[in-house]
Amino acid sequence: MAKGQFKIQKIMDVGTDNPIVRSLTTGLFDIVNMARISKEEKDTINAMNLKIVQHLTKAEGIALNICSSIENVVKKLNEEGVKTQSHDRCVDIPSTENLDEVCNFLKHGKQALQELIKLFNLFLRTNISGPRYDKAYKVICNAEGYGKDDPIALAVKQNNDTWLKKFVDLRNADEHPEDWIPKGQKLYYDFDINWSAKDRKWIISFPHFYEGTSIYELLKMSMHYIFTFVEEMNILFLQKKMPEIVQICKVPKKQQEKYNGRRFILGLKEPFRKGSFKNKESK
Repeated sequence: MAKGQFKIQKIMDVGTDNPIVRSLTTGLFDIVNMARISKEEKDTINAMNLKIVQHLTKAEGIALNICSSIENVVKKLNEEGVKTQSHDRCVDIPSTENLDEVCNFLKHGKQALQELIKLFNLFLRTNISGPRYDKAYKVICNAEGYGKDDPIALAVKQNNDTWLKKFVDLRNADEHPEDWIPKGQKLYYDFDINWSAKDRKWIISFPHFYEGTSIYELLKMSMHYIFTFVEEMNILFLQKKMPEIVQICKVPKKQQEKYNGRRFILGLKEPFRKGSFKNKESK
């Protein structure tokens, strides 16, 4: 055996105990493998999901650090109050550690959403570039076998109308501030404290983006939204390619531990199914 014939390279700092890694890799491999699509298409989907996992786990690490820093500042303010100097003429403004990493968070989040477009291009036989889910929605509405009432179309529209477009727009503002951010403003702002003469108290402004979105809330919610959106799109597209007697079942929350934390598994449609597992949502 030649020296160096086999090579091992670490590509992530997290393992399958992480829900993102578990759900989008091992949790989808069997489902992808069962789909009636070519081996090349299966390899494309698996490679796409692995890249998404890499971006999302990096984004998750950044989000956890920034949120923890914001929480620490809030805790200190609650415990010690606003600190001033020179008889209240000077106020000490707290700062959020690593807040500038929010740009990398937006970058990795957008790259995950951009990678997911490959799934749409594969199944819809189109060539959408970039995370343009408005274009994806129009394609789905007019594609044979889909339509505006298809679960995929409804899911894309709902997500794009709420958080998805806002997230991508914030990343676009980071990349092209001259086209997105009003003159004189910047992408994001840290804590600020100002005296309100009317209310006779200090007013604390929390970290936010130029258009008012709370950085803390965006970091917390976006991780959940992107992760579940990616998983849901995989499932909805792959379900259309399952053998006639096979369906993808959502595991009730109480039973997920039995399936190593997986949220979706393969099952047989009635009347072929045997056993006690029921494909229904947990309450």
